[in-house]
Amino acid sequence: MAAAVAPSAVDASSGNTQPSDGDDMRTVTHELGTSQVPVDPQRIVVVDRRGTLAFMLELGVEPVGALDATWLFGEPFHPLIADAAEAAGVEPIDSTDGPNLEQIALLEPDLIIGNVRDMAETEDKLAELAPTIGLAWNFADPLANAVTIGEALGLGEEAQALVDEFEASLDAAAATTEAPGTVSIIGLFAPDDIRIYREQNLYAAFAERLGGSVIPIEDELPLDPDDNEVNFVSMEQIGLASGEHVISFVNLSGEADAGYRALQSDPLVQALPGFQNGQVLEADPQLAFGAAGVTGMVAMLAQLVEFFDA
Repeated sequence: MAAAVAPSAVDASSGNTQPSDGDDMRTVTHELGTSQVPVDPQRIVVVDRRGTLAFMLELGVEPVGALDATWLFGEPFHPLIADAAEAAGVEPIDSTDGPNLEQIALLEPDLIIGNVRDMAETEDKLAELAPTIGLAWNFADPLANAVTIGEALGLGEEAQALVDEFEASLDAAAATTEAPGTVSIIGLFAPDDIRIYREQNLYAAFAERLGGSVIPIEDELPLDPDDNEVNFVSMEQIGLASGEHVISFVNLSGEADAGYRALQSDPLVQALPGFQNGQVLEADPQLAFGAAGVTGMVAMLAQLVEFFDA
């Protein structure tokens, strides 16, 4: 259940607030437009498989439902927040063909919130069920998403406190962790889905804050103009991931793991310096985009410190 907050109008993209016209509702400006939402919503549905659910639970908000992502995590919600979601009574919502509108309607929501990408173009229909807030997920900075979600719910100060506490932990780790040198981040998801990631994700950002350098650099592999987070490459190009350390993304589902095992045995992968030196960290890419909230970021940081200090 969301904590009660003072009535206000909130820009969910900037955190700006203005006086509200009523005692029970407030105006939120978000990615989809402007909505009148309850000041103290009691039945929130999360239409998002990223970190909205996680950040809300960390803010003390208990949604009644959230998108099921078993195909990605091997269970409805990320393992690091699954117990908290179960304790809060969050119902998994089928998302096989987009958000299951009938299931959402049965939950009788008074607020729907989530990443517009996961709404699968059902925004108008969702808005017919309850006031709907659409979020533009910042994949490069999930901590900014926490603040945006907090502002959208009238809990901006609480969200900022979560961020500040984690930033202090990151600064402390940077002061004591051995600088890792060069780091490459790869994704071996399928024969036709091989990736080299750049700085625009949390594993890269944390590696750099801990004193490392993410390679390849722009001169060696120019950023894809359509996606500045990742380069989709051929197996013949994987040699560009020549860092002393390799972070290799593996999704949590059994099918994803099996696909990775087949590809990582390729001689071109095994020839990478990180694999040759035994400096490979198999990491959950969804943590890098905020899927387990600050809880996941704490786990990531501990994982990286142990990896780099080994």
